[in-house]
Amino acid sequence: MREPRGGDRTGTIGYTCSVSEHEEKVLVPALVGLEVSDAHELAFEARVVVVTADPDEPLPVTGTVIAQTPPAGTRVPPAAPVAIAVDSGGGGGGGGGRRLTTPPPGPRDPSGTKTPA
Repeated sequence: MREPRGGDRTGTIGYTCSVSEHEEKVLVPALVGLEVSDAHELAFEARVVVVTADPDEPLPVTGTVIAQTPPAGTRVPPAAPVAIAVDSGGGGGGGGGRRLTTPPPGPRDPSGTKTPA
């Protein structure tokens, strides 16, 4: 075994590893025109999550996707939400819209306040 000479250094070589600041992104698929079940499948494969625009409304189980946000081709982080609007067809069969509530009885002005009797 050879001894190091005066000026020779022994030890380990250090190096620096930097993690890229580039965050992984996935492409939003084209969901418009698909049945809701097919849109779910395609979104799952693309690693995004289908949601309704109104978080208080459940996602319909049937119908055709008529709009989406963000649009197809947008790059988003994995598991990003993609809001869809659904046409359930058949007029009034539920899904996609806000529930209508019956207003309380009595006349009201356009601002919604009760008018004097």
